[in-house]
Amino acid sequence: MAFLNCSFYELLKPTIDEIVLVEFNTYEEMNIKGKLVEYNNDVFLNYSDATRKRSVSNWKKIVPLNTQTIAKVENNDSDIIQVSLSFLTENTEQFNKNKQLIKIFKKLSIIESKDMTELWKSIIYPIDKHRRQEYEAKDIPCLLDYCNNEQDFIESIFKESIYNDIYPKFIELLDNLTKEKSYRIISKIEIVSPGGIQNTKELLNKAIQTIKFNYSLVYDTAPTFKFESSSIESSDDDHKSFIKFLETEGQKLNPKTFVRCNSIVHI
Repeated sequence: MAFLNCSFYELLKPTIDEIVLVEFNTYEEMNIKGKLVEYNNDVFLNYSDATRKRSVSNWKKIVPLNTQTIAKVENNDSDIIQVSLSFLTENTEQFNKNKQLIKIFKKLSIIESKDMTELWKSIIYPIDKHRRQEYEAKDIPCLLDYCNNEQDFIESIFKESIYNDIYPKFIELLDNLTKEKSYRIISKIEIVSPGGIQNTKELLNKAIQTIKFNYSLVYDTAPTFKFESSSIESSDDDHKSFIKFLETEGQKLNPKTFVRCNSIVHI
């Protein structure tokens, strides 16, 4: 990855159910081959694990080549990792944050005249090891969020290394990134209710009760509502949970209410 002359993780291969960044490069007869971006492993994707569609006329639209794609690890028994796409909702947020963490360490190495590779290995590798011990693969937070939320532990890692004196500068850069990178998260949600406006109101009122952050929900243009929040208080996953709740509860109404969100954007 940019600025990093070593593996992003010390771990030689990802764990089962871990969400990984993949770049596919070859369509083969039985599967699609590629490489992991943040590990030194090749991967393969069975066509049956690429989509839930029964027939595909153009695989380039489903699995584009030479483009970074998010996948889930299905099997890591060999050096060639098996991944799946078919039950995964794409979310690049954690991988963008990984790139931001690299940039922080690049700045830190320049400011403090330290070797970037040695700094990364001495600090991030033990942090990642501890992080993986605390969480299941499907629940693990990205490294940047973990550093933000576990600053006492992060400080202890710096203190145990030869980089004890630069911890304050690391926290300063981390805080500056949080301030600089705040943005609005906007989801445009289509709600089609054959049962009429009362069903839509009932569904939205029930879903709103699940929200634990500041938000805005306004009627946009038929049949679309605009759901908006700040990245300081919420994430793409929060929006996806809200939309999933709408979809699930909408199917319980009589007649059923149908919900769709085509995209989540940052502004």
